[in-house]
Order: sequence, then C-alpha cells, then structure tokens
Amino acid sequence: MLRAKVRLTRSNQVTEMLRTSVRACAIAIFVMIGVASCDRKSGEAVVIGKEHIDAALPTAGTPNAKSEPGPDAQIRAMADDEITVDGYVIKPRVRGTGRDPRALSHEQWIVKVRMLGNGRTIQVPADQSKWEKLRENDRDKDSYRRGKYTGTVWAAEIE
Repeated sequence: MLRAKVRLTRSNQVTEMLRTSVRACAIAIFVMIGVASCDRKSGEAVVIGKEHIDAALPTAGTPNAKSEPGPDAQIRAMADDEITVDGYVIKPRVRGTGRDPRALSHEQWIVKVRMLGNGRTIQVPADQSKWEKLRENDRDKDSYRRGKYTGTVWAAEIE
C-alpha cells in the first residue's frame, strides 16, 4: 500500500494537487466575501422630503444613442431655467414626470431621510401607502446596507 502511494501516476498527482487547491480556493473565496461584504445598518431617521416620479414614457427605440461625449463637447454653465437633481440637470417642469431622466419603467415613491445616529442622508424607495402616510419631520425606523470600502448605500428600506 505504501508502495502504491509513492508510485502515483501523473494524472493522479494532478488530481491530488487539484483536490487540495480547490479546497483552499473555496475557503479563500468565502473569507473574501465575508470581508468585502456590506454592513447592515438601521436606526431612527427623520423624513426631510418626499418625491414621486411617474413611469418613464414608452419609447420606440433609441436611434444612434451615444454614451460618450463627442470630441467637440464642452462644459457649459447651467441656464437660469435649469435645476440639478441627483446629478442630473433638468428643467423644473420635467421633474417627477415620465420625462424625468430618473424615471424607470414603473412609478417610484421616494422618501429622503436623515439618519439620526450618523447624520447620513439617504433616499429610501417606499410603496405608495407608506409614502402617503409619511410627512416631513416624521420619525421612522430605516435600515440599509453600506459597502465597507466605498460607503455606497444599497437596499434601503423603511421598517
């Protein structure tokens, strides 16, 4: 039996090596996921604003859409009739309508809250009934996931 183990064939050596390597890699992946995952935070928050955004208007298609600015693109100053909302420059009459660049294929009810524990301001999607019940300066309990390295807020919800 000892002699059989010493005389492993090449394919058996590879199989044995893979068996130990795969196990080590699987453990390393689970450790990395645990370290790089998100922290779940929850606490009291104060409602500082609410917004309703209609569903996006149906479009037949996007002909020749460009995602990158052309070589002659220039930065320009905002016009007097434009506002900035969540990083988008839009006209005030477009805000909250189906033409809003933030509009999705479904209606959105968004509650903007400030967490009392850390002062962080987050936008929490809500269902229509919760959105209608909440008023500015109301307190509620919210939870969200925060990326450990970037601090990005994921999956915020009203509890």
